[in-house]
Amino acid sequence: EEDDEDVLGIIDFGVKIHVKNKSYSIDPLDPNNPMVFGIGPFAGGIVIGSHRIVFIFKSPVSMGIHVSELGGAGFAFFRTGLDGVVIEGRSKDPSIITIYSSDKGDYVKIEHIKEEELNNIYNNYEGYKGTRALTQYIISKDKENIIKNKARVIVVGPSAFKTRFAGIFSYVLDEHTAKITSVSDSASRGGGGTVLARGHNVVGIVVGGTLKRNNPNLGNIKIMNEISQNVYKKQYMPTLLDKTVKYRFDPNMKTGGTFGVNYVHYKELVPYLGYNNIYYSRGVRLILHDKVIENYWKPFEENVFDGGKLTDASKNCGEPCSVSCKKIYKGTKIDYEPAHGVGPISGIITMDESANLVNLLDDLGLDAIEAGHLISWIFDLIDKGLLNPEEVELDDYPVFDPERLSRETSIKNANLARKLIESIVFDENNKILKIISERGLRLAAKELDNIYKDRVSKTGIRYEDLLVYAAFGKEGYMTPNYYWSPGVLAPMYVLGKYWTDYSPSFKEPEDYASVSLKRAILEYIVANAGFCRFHRGWAEEMMSYMYKDLLNIDTDLYSHGLKMYKMIADYQLKSGAEPEYWESKKVMDIIASLAAETGIAGWDDSMYHREKLKNWWERFYNKLNQELNKINSK
Repeated sequence: EEDDEDVLGIIDFGVKIHVKNKSYSIDPLDPNNPMVFGIGPFAGGIVIGSHRIVFIFKSPVSMGIHVSELGGAGFAFFRTGLDGVVIEGRSKDPSIITIYSSDKGDYVKIEHIKEEELNNIYNNYEGYKGTRALTQYIISKDKENIIKNKARVIVVGPSAFKTRFAGIFSYVLDEHTAKITSVSDSASRGGGGTVLARGHNVVGIVVGGTLKRNNPNLGNIKIMNEISQNVYKKQYMPTLLDKTVKYRFDPNMKTGGTFGVNYVHYKELVPYLGYNNIYYSRGVRLILHDKVIENYWKPFEENVFDGGKLTDASKNCGEPCSVSCKKIYKGTKIDYEPAHGVGPISGIITMDESANLVNLLDDLGLDAIEAGHLISWIFDLIDKGLLNPEEVELDDYPVFDPERLSRETSIKNANLARKLIESIVFDENNKILKIISERGLRLAAKELDNIYKDRVSKTGIRYEDLLVYAAFGKEGYMTPNYYWSPGVLAPMYVLGKYWTDYSPSFKEPEDYASVSLKRAILEYIVANAGFCRFHRGWAEEMMSYMYKDLLNIDTDLYSHGLKMYKMIADYQLKSGAEPEYWESKKVMDIIASLAAETGIAGWDDSMYHREKLKNWWERFYNKLNQELNKINSK
């Protein structure tokens, strides 16, 4: 047990563990790189949305500290009576950690399975494959206790042993039968699954128990009503429902969830075809968007929302949350970014094919956002003549032309995407795919520059010029969330999350840095407390009151978050994972084209004046560091 008054949540604890262990000086896949995970201080009560499990680790992708969250699983974790767990060292054989607790104390068990048996499980176990198969295996071995302890099973898939960008997955289980349901969630970004598997040889974690939190305030709805009344002039539940309408069902838009809303909200500003739509006229972008709406969004809308009505296809992530943000399309959970990765960003605009690929990524345990960048990059390289299909185990050319994109070409692209994903994980003989899986996208692009110097010379395009990523240090990188925004590629110390301003806007660099830093700190506060960011609309304003009235902690949360972000920034610098100037032409064009799109005077011609982009980047980064360095002077 530790009692640190400066630890207000699980990320605080995780960052301090990493600093204490000096993990910035070791390789991310070293067994001494701690995997820290746990919950926030509000879990176990009536505070809805506060039951995420948060993972804090040194990332094999960015090469710096990263934070990734798993929805709903904290509803099982809080019954362990623990706030957090630290995994260090490496098991000889693949291991499964079980943590239960009751009034008799904690029960911790580490079981081992042989690598050959694990591979057999991944291939097929009781009709399941990959992450679902391993989940079913763990359930079958301990079904009675899993039901009794209302446990959650957390696993990695086969991609965790083969790539640097595997996630951590968990499926909602039926509480009476422990049957795997259609609702999954994952802490995917940054390669946390790879750290668990290759760093620690941990493939499964089971958490649950029968304990209840002993803070009576956490179950006091009267306190929450008083806080909400004070902040929003109405009681807690009406406030929550009002502030989360986008994620449940917006009657004005007749849709809901990130997938339902984003396409009709952002329209032609959604990135398509490997972000190549930044080069198209608005007219062409609108034609492309219409194709996406007709072939991709409408089938989802008709199936999930019955053409504009709230239906029972909306589920929650495992905690009793009234938002029910998980939208189930023909048995597959569809969120905007995982589906978009094996959807329009990769030239796939048919919903059934996209849903099948989402299932494949889940089974393999891959980060779907990273996978989407990988697929669209390879397709773009083939389209531009920098790769031939057979060099990456494909038997045909993908269609990456907006005018030729159709239902037929979408199905063709989906088949090629499936072959590519499976080859990335299972084909150990293909030279190019092995470089990508082992080294990550950024270093792979640079290696391909050297391997195919003649192609670079002939086309005038480097391999990294078609890849969308932010660079960190000499080796690290992060592919962005799917928004046409400078903020997802700006020189922030943690990217790949929403710790930035991700609106499709353009501002003077100092203004943008201030806005992005503020957004990062507010997101940190929400995540540190174990909250789902879909609840940020009400939680950000109420958080300080909740700490005070529910936990008896009276502090300036924003100042605390700023201090912790500075600690993360210092860690990244020590890791050699600080932001580096953009290397990819396409990334520069994403920024410059949005400046032109929004018509910001002085920046709207940046596409033709690269020195302006360098100036914008440096001024943003300098302003960010000025704000953070003020902390040391106080």
